[in-house]
Amino acid sequence: MILMLRDDRVIEIYESLAPLKGDVETIDIENQEYEFCDQNGQRYVGVVTEKSGWFRSGDFELRPEGNPDVKNALRLLDSAVALEPNEGFTDLEALRAYLLKTNHSSDPP
Repeated sequence: MILMLRDDRVIEIYESLAPLKGDVETIDIENQEYEFCDQNGQRYVGVVTEKSGWFRSGDFELRPEGNPDVKNALRLLDSAVALEPNEGFTDLEALRAYLLKTNHSSDPP
């Protein structure tokens, strides 16, 4: 699961990189409009691998940055004001509880 914090402070959840790439424009990656983290707290940086142009949409990849730590994912949630509607979680607190449970942590950071 990939968590994406948009520039409007809303979290979106993606099951993999493929659907995320379908929703995110390369220019937004260039402008660093998003923050990324997975459910284990691995941070990612969006890196443009092919610039967009008149007749091409460009491409990007997510590269890991630092070490996984659930605190990274929880920081994204702390920065968010809302959660984009999705099938798995009703709100930010439900997502927080899931992250803490799956990372075997009972104490918030």
